[in-house]
Amino acid sequence: MPRCVPRRLLAPLLAAGLLLPACGEPEPRLKVVLSYGESSRPYLPWPAAVAKQVAGDLEEAGFAVEIRPLRWAEYLQHCERGEHQLALLGWSPDVPDADNYLRTLLHSDSAVVGSANNISFYRNPEVDAWLDQSRRTHDEAERVRLFTRVQERVFEDAPLVPLVFCDRRIAYRRGHGPFEVEHMTHPILRLAEGPRDGALVFLRSGDTKSLDAGDVTDGESSMVIEQVYDTLVRYKPGTIEVEPALATSWAVSADHRTWTFQLRAGVTFHDGAPLDAAAVVATFERQRDPRHPFAFPDGSWSNWKALFGFVERVEPGAHPLEVVFRCKEPAPPFFLPQLALFTCSIISPKALAEHGPRIRVHPVGTGPFRFVAWDSGREIHLTRHDAWWDRPPALKDVYFRVADDPTVRAERLMNAQGADLIDNLGPDTIPRLEAHPDVVVARRPQSTLCYLAMNTQKAPFDDPRVRRAVAHALHKEGLIRLAYRGYAEPAVVPVPPIFPGFAAHIEDRPRDLARARALLREAGYE
Repeated sequence: MPRCVPRRLLAPLLAAGLLLPACGEPEPRLKVVLSYGESSRPYLPWPAAVAKQVAGDLEEAGFAVEIRPLRWAEYLQHCERGEHQLALLGWSPDVPDADNYLRTLLHSDSAVVGSANNISFYRNPEVDAWLDQSRRTHDEAERVRLFTRVQERVFEDAPLVPLVFCDRRIAYRRGHGPFEVEHMTHPILRLAEGPRDGALVFLRSGDTKSLDAGDVTDGESSMVIEQVYDTLVRYKPGTIEVEPALATSWAVSADHRTWTFQLRAGVTFHDGAPLDAAAVVATFERQRDPRHPFAFPDGSWSNWKALFGFVERVEPGAHPLEVVFRCKEPAPPFFLPQLALFTCSIISPKALAEHGPRIRVHPVGTGPFRFVAWDSGREIHLTRHDAWWDRPPALKDVYFRVADDPTVRAERLMNAQGADLIDNLGPDTIPRLEAHPDVVVARRPQSTLCYLAMNTQKAPFDDPRVRRAVAHALHKEGLIRLAYRGYAEPAVVPVPPIFPGFAAHIEDRPRDLARARALLREAGYE
């Protein structure tokens, strides 16, 4: 017989809205809110379907789940400010290293209200110390050991539940491209061979948030930024190996604390300003120093805080084309790949002085395409930068447009109706796209993670027993079958199997509704 709880003990919980009576009374249900962004993502091609499946799993375990969809930009702010209880989100790596998953999603430094990537707001001093130590050593075996300890502790504490790892796919019309799914960036539009002197429409799932390269983290912003700006180094197409870009060479001190870069001569920004050390220093110092004149007061600079806290300052070198990074501690083993990240795009200081915060809607870089116009919510127009320092692109114009529904994007691509390239393919659309004679589908087994975050600073998820109950309630195989149509693999830890540091020995919690209910009872939710 189930043990009855006196009504006088349930009344305060019911009044606070933390419990709801089940149908026919007497047994209350724990009320929670599951938020998600409405735009499809590489890790959430059908966000509503995933949210519905997760909510159904939790309801079977005794939760009462309110599903709350939000528009994408609003949803990101909702999560970054910690206004959620449960949230569906994902992560594609900025740097090809386990640190980029674990530190970004779980370190206390990433749990700053208003700019959080750690949207579980999980804070564990030991986890922080292990992750900090992993950045100070260049011993790969020691780094793997530290990453393993982090994943073991996080699995026990369960601030988030890794759900699936997804492949990444794009599709494009023949005669455009060719394009590949890159490891670390979006499709590289400058490499397209055709249509020469023509236009390409990139139909994507959501609008750009901002074009201030130093102060964004979302994919819709970065895919445009990567076309307008250059970085000091960049990834060789199809690899995770860096090559020179705006920097032609570099040298590092024996203690890994001083890095000196030589800049490419004769490069100019789209506004005619010259590339020099002062421009590079301004790009990075505005992110590091809150007193910098271009560090806008409402900026979050979350990528800098998460990835570059070891940098003491960036300063000019011995001549106008030399830049020096001085570090408080040895730079991590992945420092050069970090500098290929879109937030390290070099911005025209002339444009920063002229436009101020409006640089967010009027970007000026040195990249292969220059900005023309942005009709918010509808279209961003770029055009070829004929004076680009590398080989100018074949494409003359690029248009980024928006269609939230992956089915609509696929139909428009197949029918040549205002779409030449699409990403975030819906699982249901892949077979038809692959069978279409005028469409090419490119795929790369990828490290894109989808996870369910629990806000550990809000009841009931401040209790690890409730978080473990959620983990036991979820049916990942059913989620993959029904919401991903089989185009995903179950995830146990945040680090994907392709990276050193993946904790292969950790076995997932099985779906066990009885165990989930028992954990809720232990936590005081009868």
